[in-house]
Amino acid sequence: MKKKKKVRQKKVKTVIVLSIVIIIFIAAIVFFFLSDEKVMSNFKISDETEKINNAKKYGDDIVGWLRVEGTNIDLPLVGAGNDDVDVSKGDYDFAWTNSFPDENSNRPTFISHNIRNVSSNPIIDDDTMTRFEQLMSFIYLDFIKDNQFIEYTNSEGETSLYRIYAVALLEDDQNSSYSDTYTETEQKRYLKKVKRESMYDIDVDVNSDDLLLTLFTCTRFYGASTNYSFRVDARKLRDDEEKVYAKVEPNKNYDKIKERMEEGVNDEKV
Repeated sequence: MKKKKKVRQKKVKTVIVLSIVIIIFIAAIVFFFLSDEKVMSNFKISDETEKINNAKKYGDDIVGWLRVEGTNIDLPLVGAGNDDVDVSKGDYDFAWTNSFPDENSNRPTFISHNIRNVSSNPIIDDDTMTRFEQLMSFIYLDFIKDNQFIEYTNSEGETSLYRIYAVALLEDDQNSSYSDTYTETEQKRYLKKVKRESMYDIDVDVNSDDLLLTLFTCTRFYGASTNYSFRVDARKLRDDEEKVYAKVEPNKNYDKIKERMEEGVNDEKV
């Protein structure tokens, strides 16, 4: 009897162990699929024709329109390459380009002011901000994980979505804003440079066949006397590509930025 009882106990233990193993295995599979679940953006393109026509009343050369997900950036784009535009005027909000974007442009660049958002702890969600002040929101990892798309209406009136593939805060004179048409070699060189300078590793494939877009603004993140720029680079959404948020991880370039943000420096007075 004792022998049979031991056999039954052994079988029961075996069943329990197998059950636990199966439960752990199923839980691991569920966790894997849930952790890899695609998160879609609900940011959609819209017809900006009416806004563009309204902006033309100010007399500038309106070459398109820009909206940036998660921000209040919703601006006309002005062609300032002929130096006839006063980019400091304040009668309306706009971003401008130093080049002449046309149907041949494969990397137009737009710039706008950042007057108030200048501390080492940039402000987000302040709808009173203007121009590119809210572009600094992308310095926060939690923000860019949930906001990665840009709506761009070009000089031909075509509106498309672009996805962000790099973000950088660096000492830069924005000289690259004077060229919007790259050869294949120039674009490969630019992409390599941008990926190297980015503060994030963003899981977005980008190559010399993609149409690119660059946004620049000034920043006093490292102090009022320094000449730093905040740059956001994006590429056009490909045919049949889903609006899925890409994985984003901070890299070694983010270390000094994080250190500066943790210093607790008060907002500068402007």
